[in-house]
Amino acid sequence: MEDNQYIRLFEKYLRKEISEPELQLLAGALRNNARIQSILDNELMNASPEMDEEMSKLLFASIHASISHKKRPFFPVMDWKKTLRWAAVIMLPFISAFSVYFLMTNHIEEPALITITADKGEKASIVLADGSRAWLNSESTLSYNETFSRKNRNVYLSGEAFFEVAKDTKYPFTVKTKEMDIEALGTSFNVTAYDNSQLFSSVLLEGKVRVTAHGLEHVLEKNERAIYNKIDGTLTTDMVYASYFTEWKNGNLYFQNNSLEEIAITLSRVFNVDIRFASDELRALRFSGTLCSSSIINTLDLLTLTSPMYYKMNGTTIELYYKK
Repeated sequence: MEDNQYIRLFEKYLRKEISEPELQLLAGALRNNARIQSILDNELMNASPEMDEEMSKLLFASIHASISHKKRPFFPVMDWKKTLRWAAVIMLPFISAFSVYFLMTNHIEEPALITITADKGEKASIVLADGSRAWLNSESTLSYNETFSRKNRNVYLSGEAFFEVAKDTKYPFTVKTKEMDIEALGTSFNVTAYDNSQLFSSVLLEGKVRVTAHGLEHVLEKNERAIYNKIDGTLTTDMVYASYFTEWKNGNLYFQNNSLEEIAITLSRVFNVDIRFASDELRALRFSGTLCSSSIINTLDLLTLTSPMYYKMNGTTIELYYKK
């Protein structure tokens, strides 16, 4: 291609009239042809407006920072006066808001976020790109970047999930929640982290995990549970039968000294119903045991046998009453 044709392409670029094939052709010339670089440089210098000294220094500093940031610029390194003249043209109204630097380099977009959701009354499962598996309990959301396993193994959880983590010594597997993070190399564990809950917890079935929460840290052993209380900011641990806390995967509900108010919240999620307390004295009653989640009626019937409670049901609305 003749020199004046490259000049016309460059002028079309400045007017934002250049096509994609023409842009690639111009970019190739600017990368590989020093003579074309010199010609376009001279054209620009002859056409560029002058700028005041202070603005020139600021633009030069900005451009220098941009072209020094990991990427190789298309344009060769020029003396600062020439560089400022390029900046002057870039500032003209008819030029694209992107600088020449971004024109001549590949623009990297943020990786897309992939989200898996289990709504109320539902459960979900997924096999991640690294071979790890995750099961989501009702009203839970798991998100991760499309670059998962290529740059890191971070997932973001709101709700409850059980994880079986594939081993990868290069990239630890980390579950990030609103209040705490759980990091594992290869293990299986359960995380309960509903955003509107006072307590966030993790229970370890196999391997080891590191739980961190607001500067606090604990490494869990098998059958150990970590509980973060966001009200008082404490991270405590206790020994449990970890497998009980994953009964929800099998269609059962396990409770360990939970209040009836906490149980009602769980039942609302699992069965997608609205549970209300007609008698407030019921809220503080505690229950331990496993309930089958085959139906909300069977579950409530079992609770009425072990507590001073009865219920009334109207569609998906349930009211709990105290037996007197």
